This record gives sequence, structure tokens and C-alpha cells, in this order.
Amino acid sequence: MLGDRTRRAIFERVADRAQTVGELAAGMPVSRPAVSQHLKVLKDAGLVVDQPVGNRRIYRVDPDGLAAFRAQLDGFWTRTLAAYKRSAEDFDTGGPMTTQAEQATVRSDIVVEAPLERAFAVFTERFGDFKPVEHNILGVELAETVFERRVGGHIYDRAVDGSECRWARVLVYEPPHRVVFSWDLDPRWQVESDPDRTSEVDVRFIAETAGRTRVELEHRHIDRHGEGWHSVSDGVGSEGGWPLYLRRFAGLFDQEA
Repeated sequence: MLGDRTRRAIFERVADRAQTVGELAAGMPVSRPAVSQHLKVLKDAGLVVDQPVGNRRIYRVDPDGLAAFRAQLDGFWTRTLAAYKRSAEDFDTGGPMTTQAEQATVRSDIVVEAPLERAFAVFTERFGDFKPVEHNILGVELAETVFERRVGGHIYDRAVDGSECRWARVLVYEPPHRVVFSWDLDPRWQVESDPDRTSEVDVRFIAETAGRTRVELEHRHIDRHGEGWHSVSDGVGSEGGWPLYLRRFAGLFDQEA
């Protein structure tokens, strides 16, 4: 949520004092509409609230939402440190090495009401329609997410100002059964340039009936990201990670019904 530098700067300015969109946009390296988009994300997350004053809206921090966010972060770090402690203890005592391997893999699945070929096509052709807009490290409002449907292609975000972020590489493309792409974001949610320090996302499409498909997603080798890789595992495995992507993917077929 606050991993985006621009959104974090906006939140810090609102935390300093209540301000309008115009006041927040002054001196920021992004447009006023982009500031409004970031404020909407912060408001949806319960971190800020707005209040009409005349023909303006004043944004301020929501203390209740901030307290809930703080509790969520505390819980995240408690789980992360506990996992690190268990890994260290296993290493020191010569315990089972499968613990880290299991932690370094995140799995999620969902069943969609669509034929196999249709499910694969929608996942790859409309990836940007179910990817959350707040999952954006460009610092500028997103215009689209592009999934290049070929081995050697990329998945990338393009902002309204034309800037791009290539955050994945297509490693396997086998329609309509399987696609594998890299995860080129490091534990700080910045683009990782070293392919040896990236993980893989393997998505398989399995026909259950002529009109129903199971989609199984496995994000593996997360420990390749090095120090801090647990935060990547926790992030993509959380309800706001791959499970959210798959739920929104399934929702596209509900809209067509």
C-alpha cells in the first residue's frame, strides 16, 4: 500500500496536516489527477478520509484506519520474524530443510465457469483487467498492463505519462494449458535486474468439465530473492496477493454471465 514512493509522500504530507488535492499536488512530480488516484487508494484502504469544505474536499489521516494498518503491519512482522527464527533454528540443529522450501512456494487455485481455451485466453489477454491498479510502483496513474503472449515477452505496466515498468518475463507459453513467468520484483518491491535473484510463477489450466476450468498457480523459488524474501512470500500469499488476482479473474466470467 505505502510501498509506492509517491503515494507514501502524499500520505506523509496528509499526516503532517490536512490538505486539498491542489495543495498536495503543488510541488509533487505527478499530475493532480494522479494525486487524486493515490488518495482514492489511500481512502479505500481506510488510511485517509475526506471532508467537504465549500467547493473543496480536505483530506486528513483517519486515526482508526491508521491503527488498523499498524496492527496489520505488526502482525506481518511478527509472522516474518517467527518464520526467520524457525529457519535459523532448523539450520543450527540440522533440522529438515523442507521448511524453507515450503515457505519459498506459494500456491493458490480457483475454478472458473469457462471452457479451457477461454480461461487461458482471458488470463493472458485481459491480465490488466484483473490486476489491482494499486499494485503499481511507477508512482504515476496506470494506463494499462500488457501481457506479451510469447516466450521472451514481458508483462509490464504503462503509466498515463508513457513510462513503463517491465516486472515479469514470459518463460513458458503453452496455450491453453500453461504459462510461466518470472517475478522480477525484489523484497523492496523494486525491479530486480539480476535474473538469478528472481522467482517464477507457474499457472496451469485444467479442464474439469467442458465448461469449467481449474486454474492452479504456483509461485516458487521465492528464496532466490535473497535477504528479505519472506516479505515477498507473505505479500504474494496474502489475501491481497495472488488469491485476490484469481478472485478478480474469476469475476470477469461472472460479468459475462
